[in-house]
Amino acid sequence: MRSSAAIALSLTVLGVPAPQAMAQEIDFWAQDYGDLIAWQRTMKTFADEFKAESGIKVNYEQISWSVAFNRWLTAAQGGAAPDCADMFWLHSFSAIGGDQYGPMPLNEYRDTWPTLEADFYEGSLQDVNWSGDFYGIPWRGDVRPLIYRKDIAEEAGLEGAPQTWDDLVTFAKAMQGYDANGNVTRWGMALGPDTVTQGYVPFFWQAGGDFMTEDGRTATIDTEATRVALSYIRDLVWEHEVLNPDFMERSYSAEGDFPAGTVAMIASAAGPMAPSLSVDYPELDGKWALAIPAAGPEGRDAYAGSGYLGVLRGSDNVEECVQWISFLSRPENMQRLSEASGNVSPMREVMASEFWGDTDWKQVIQETMEYAHTSQHPTPVWNGLLSPEPGAVIYDMMYRAIVQQEDMDVVIADAQARMQSEMDRAFSE
Repeated sequence: MRSSAAIALSLTVLGVPAPQAMAQEIDFWAQDYGDLIAWQRTMKTFADEFKAESGIKVNYEQISWSVAFNRWLTAAQGGAAPDCADMFWLHSFSAIGGDQYGPMPLNEYRDTWPTLEADFYEGSLQDVNWSGDFYGIPWRGDVRPLIYRKDIAEEAGLEGAPQTWDDLVTFAKAMQGYDANGNVTRWGMALGPDTVTQGYVPFFWQAGGDFMTEDGRTATIDTEATRVALSYIRDLVWEHEVLNPDFMERSYSAEGDFPAGTVAMIASAAGPMAPSLSVDYPELDGKWALAIPAAGPEGRDAYAGSGYLGVLRGSDNVEECVQWISFLSRPENMQRLSEASGNVSPMREVMASEFWGDTDWKQVIQETMEYAHTSQHPTPVWNGLLSPEPGAVIYDMMYRAIVQQEDMDVVIADAQARMQSEMDRAFSE
């Protein structure tokens, strides 16, 4: 529920609180991260510190990730919402809520962070700016570097990490394993996380593609970039034979096969993979490594997402929320948020800290942040378009073009028409 704050006798200069006549309150939601009890304790500590400094009470509600998408979809459609929150998918939820519900632009408060562009990675700021408006401060990141079995690469006589698409093929062939009968025992290559459509996306970007126009109204996948990306992946399967033909099936799990040594390289590794390997597979210490994504014809784009701190339309406590966001986005507090949640920070100062530089893989994640490309798209139906399930536009396009090897031009034209139809319907409702 939204709370109505009492009117203060004197206004607070943002970031420098002045005495107030009575305690004000704001409602704040955040998803859960890491150890749930420890995370809740961290947020309570922040709320206590902020109240002592500003006189503003933060009513904190922890949201389970299992229900987060539906909670934010409901809020964007006019349902219950807090004053401010830890949010995600700004572009989609803004498109859904329009100028009535959901995320609220904070253009008039933009100067609260005068060095924003210098302080944060460019890719993360894509996640808080949409359609010319500024919505808040990114505080966590999910960027996906390449991961490979260093021990297998060294056994194959390879040095360093693959730098180009051609190198990916070279490495994959060299690291592929076979039994005495010629059956594959280890695949040289996998695209990305088990949500296979997300694994396709960086290849499309690296080929120079964009899924849609900036306003989210026109699909733009009937292009040469789509042909290049799909052809490259199809060749990985059928010409080079280094990518499992079953990579799109529900039972396939590259992330599970990698520590077992039955997949040697994943082009786009999910954010939690490296820390999980460090904790859960200590016997593999020194046997795997991260690297920045291999460059395609048009770049090294890395799939990335970012959670941000923002305000909800309809709040009566906007200035108080901005003070809270300003407090949380101080470098020392961004550091604490990153360490408590285990998430990469979009703030350069945090990523340059000892915490994010004490291992080789953390340093690679820091470097990969320079190539971060937001996974958001300004259409209410993006989640459905990219769903890793049969029936979703991108999935069906990939399956027909890569696995079934249908005519590329026909498949892409069909996908373009389907995508445009779904986007048109979203804006007409």
